[in-house]
Amino acid sequence: MEQVEHINEQLSLGMLDLQGFKTDNVLEEKREIERKATLFLLKKMLNKDTVELVYNELKRPFLKACSEHISISHSHQWLAISIHKTHETGVDVELIREKVINIKHKFCCDAELEFAKNDIDKLTLLWACKEAVYKVHGKKELEFKKIIVDQFDMRVDGDVNVCIHFDDSRRTYKLMYRKFAGYFLALVLHEV
Repeated sequence: MEQVEHINEQLSLGMLDLQGFKTDNVLEEKREIERKATLFLLKKMLNKDTVELVYNELKRPFLKACSEHISISHSHQWLAISIHKTHETGVDVELIREKVINIKHKFCCDAELEFAKNDIDKLTLLWACKEAVYKVHGKKELEFKKIIVDQFDMRVDGDVNVCIHFDDSRRTYKLMYRKFAGYFLALVLHEV
């Protein structure tokens, strides 16, 4: 039902099947399932009996009395959590579905629109990468069109660079991605 993967010495990724968790714990309400599943997976990942999850004024999650940085993503059946020991982290899991075509103009720049066209996989992966980087940045005013994903060869898994364009500077991140069971996962590895 859950799996924890150590990407490197600093970064861990946890995945949990929310449907299985719901069934095993006899839960019904979506928010309750997500909240309890998140705490369950955090405890597993941190090897602790208790964790206190709180949110700052920007609704960014953090662990009270812990120095680790976390990022959380829910999408239909899956929960993903990344934990980094020293730096901000970002993870996103997205269900692959056609509706992404209808909103592509809201999050893709012109070059990304030309690259992805109406390819649902490419568009979903672009969205997931932008969400993961957005979570690292942690501020609400960041426009998705200013988060630029380098072109990539579509594979089941790989890595890609993503750059945030500010008025007077840029920040670039290396992300890993993977496709599984009708979903894409994007995880920020480090700043380049």
